[in-house]
Amino acid sequence: MIVTILKIRLSQFFRLLKEIGVFRIIALLVILCLVFIPLLNFLILPENTVMSLVVIAFLLLSLHASRNDKHFIKTIIKSPYSIYLSEYVILMLPVFIIWIVLLNWIGIGLLFFVILLVSLISINLRLENLGSIIKLLLNPFSSGLNSKFTISLPFISISSFEWISGVRRNLILLVPVYLFILAFSFKPYVAVVGVIFLSILVSGFFYYGESREFIELFAKNPQDFILRKLFINLKQLLVFCVPIITIAIIFQGSTWYYLIVAVIYSSLIQVFAIIFKYGLFEENTNLNRNSIIVFINIFCVIVPLFWPIPIIMGMRYYEKARVNLQQYFHD
Repeated sequence: MIVTILKIRLSQFFRLLKEIGVFRIIALLVILCLVFIPLLNFLILPENTVMSLVVIAFLLLSLHASRNDKHFIKTIIKSPYSIYLSEYVILMLPVFIIWIVLLNWIGIGLLFFVILLVSLISINLRLENLGSIIKLLLNPFSSGLNSKFTISLPFISISSFEWISGVRRNLILLVPVYLFILAFSFKPYVAVVGVIFLSILVSGFFYYGESREFIELFAKNPQDFILRKLFINLKQLLVFCVPIITIAIIFQGSTWYYLIVAVIYSSLIQVFAIIFKYGLFEENTNLNRNSIIVFINIFCVIVPLFWPIPIIMGMRYYEKARVNLQQYFHD
């Protein structure tokens, strides 16, 4: 069964390559090569092993928490953790190979332990169960884990279903990550990296195409729709990050200009996520393929040499978004 699942993943990978196209694949390979060089320089240093494991653990936990195939895997195999373990080991194979060549056996052992730990996380843990547990801890005299628990999201506009569904769907991941960044935002550059990292997580909220009714009632024309969508989500991102930024300014006032750059960069990530969502929009459809294009543009913003790429692609997909949305506002 494990071999069958891996064959399915391989087929999905080749189908994804066909959807991306030759030109984008070449551009992606160039970017991956540029990313691999500094990453390799970081991994080969033994003193960076712990930091590498922390980053890998966060990435794997994020991937594991956002999987929507857990129920399917559980129905076809009695030990679903073996599927997760196999997939994550293959995903981390480049790191294993690098550390094997460098004889970093401690890193190899800890990496396998991290993968095993993430794979063993209960796939039956749901948001309503977590809410009931929290309620029970806050009120020991309540009726127990079967009590109804409602999560309130007061800072989120009712006009943004992406944030409402995204936060509730990823609350188990967002809460510890947010609290970790908030707790250490008094340290140099933690807030800068944290704000950008949170923006990347939030960009994952825009990988699903809503129904026609959500679009028709949101604005009067495509231009107003896109501008209003950008304004609402950028405002919510700023509110989300204000506590982190405030603590950083109080304790690290000399780095205020880095915080401004982080806010601008985080805003660009949201702009890319929204524009590419509607540039490749389909009703009631999973748009996870957009993540590749979004991350390509995120990387291009970092490297000044590639700045023309996000500008050109952003303008092109903005026009495509206007064309895609026009059908919903046709009289």
